[in-house]
Amino acid sequence: MQKIQKISLFLLIGMMVMGLWAPSTQAALVITTASPSNISYSSVTLNGILNEGSLPITAWFELGTNTGTFNLSTSPQYYNSLANNFSTPVSGLNSNTTYYFRAVAESSQGRVYGNILSFTTSYQDLYTNNIDYTYTGTLPTIVTSPAVGISATSATLAGVVSGNNLPTTAWFEWGTNLNFNNSTTQNLYGRNSQNYNITLTGLTPNTVYYFRAVAENAKGRVFGTTLSFTTSLATYINYPNTNYYPTQTYYPTQTISPNTSLTANTDPATNVASTSAQLNGMVTNQGTIPSNTYFEWGTNTNLNNRTEIISTGAFPLVKHINKLNGLKPNTTYYFRLVAENGLARNVGATHYFTTNPGVVSTSTVQTTNETTTIDNSATITPVYSERSIESAIGANVFNAGFLPGSLFGWLLLIIFILLIAVLIQQTLNPVIIRQEHQLEHHH
Repeated sequence: MQKIQKISLFLLIGMMVMGLWAPSTQAALVITTASPSNISYSSVTLNGILNEGSLPITAWFELGTNTGTFNLSTSPQYYNSLANNFSTPVSGLNSNTTYYFRAVAESSQGRVYGNILSFTTSYQDLYTNNIDYTYTGTLPTIVTSPAVGISATSATLAGVVSGNNLPTTAWFEWGTNLNFNNSTTQNLYGRNSQNYNITLTGLTPNTVYYFRAVAENAKGRVFGTTLSFTTSLATYINYPNTNYYPTQTYYPTQTISPNTSLTANTDPATNVASTSAQLNGMVTNQGTIPSNTYFEWGTNTNLNNRTEIISTGAFPLVKHINKLNGLKPNTTYYFRLVAENGLARNVGATHYFTTNPGVVSTSTVQTTNETTTIDNSATITPVYSERSIESAIGANVFNAGFLPGSLFGWLLLIIFILLIAVLIQQTLNPVIIRQEHQLEHHH
């Protein structure tokens, strides 16, 4: 009988150990966005796939007209099984519009997001319920919004168009004066109000442009308010390490006609440290001939060094920046900007700066030299965000500490200790009884 009790105790202790220190098998919460279905001009069915282990969770969808703003959301639905295909119908959408959406899930362990997908609602038919909308529709409504994303060579024009119950096309007219010598592609929009924008590229730096939104449907054409924007200066920055160049002999500044005027303006140095400084200048080119620019510099007015020559094209106004590294501390340096093309060479005023005090360095003086190109084109990139959620009850001797990590684990540990004590007692009792019998026999 005692042998059976011992075996039972050993089995019970083994089961307790497995339950106490076995690693958690809770599956990670995963949500996947599936392809939409039943797409019409104003509605869609959004689909997703859920795998969430055994914890109760809620899941829903977020959507919007761009990947940066999901301003619409469906109602959260409750789920409690290992896997689910779930769907939610959505209505009240704009026709002929692209929407982006993703599935979302949340449990007591946290929230995860599915991959982002998109769909485009269909174009609304002209005739619905036997109503001829050409009689009920009116002229479109158009609003010109301020330009955004303005750089030296690009800008995004923005507007709001409403078809007022008729299929409507919208576009922009633009140019460097109020004649609006250019226009963008005409795109078809639905009957409802919506924002639209078009990006212009290849613009001239430091130039004023005028634009207005235009819309047209079966009732006629309308024009928005005329607005303007100014492109920023073209900036050329010389930045990777290259060796400096000795100053060469150039032909003197020439007197030229106003339509090919080329001017170099030296600006004060900035970011002056003990071994480095930033040289600044501005090139004005009133002609059409491409120009080049560089800085002449040195520890005296002879300016025995120059930076690498940088092409500035035929831009009318260009900001030029060059950073010098490896200078000597507590030393005065002189510099000036130079601009030249096939007809003239013009030099700016000579400025100077003094580096901050510091430890004298024997490093070779270097200048940096790279043209930075600003790219403002926009690309929609699929976004995927997934966060794994894991939990553990008790302790895992392989991946965590030996002691339990929860109240339930401690309870199991106490019971385990008590069972060990009982087992020891059951093992020792027969030995004690035999010893007592032997003592009685001797007496």
